[in-house]
Amino acid sequence: MSDITKEQFRQKIENCYGDYYNQWMQLSATELIQKAEEIAAVQLMAKELPQQVSNEQAEYLLQFKNPLEVVSDGWLSENSSDVSVIDEALDHVLWRLIDTGDAEELYEMETQENDGLQMG
Repeated sequence: MSDITKEQFRQKIENCYGDYYNQWMQLSATELIQKAEEIAAVQLMAKELPQQVSNEQAEYLLQFKNPLEVVSDGWLSENSSDVSVIDEALDHVLWRLIDTGDAEELYEMETQENDGLQMG
């Protein structure tokens, strides 16, 4: 990729990120929380994309009005909170926590007096 093309790509990603940022600044706290996963993906792609993209990839992405949206959406479709993946991963996390007992050493435990849960 020529230096001019590389600079055009970097600038286009920067401009797209600026547009996202301006949109986010108009949102309420609740809306921002709901969009947290999307925001994280856009921020990650804005940071990494200009450095990671090949010449061919940059030339392809420059054809789009918002290449940051294209790649962020693709990233989310591959790496988002997919329920089947979460179910499997969460099951493993819970198994590991209970099996090793690490959490009992690392985190504060409820005392019997403070425990609002009724067992039995």
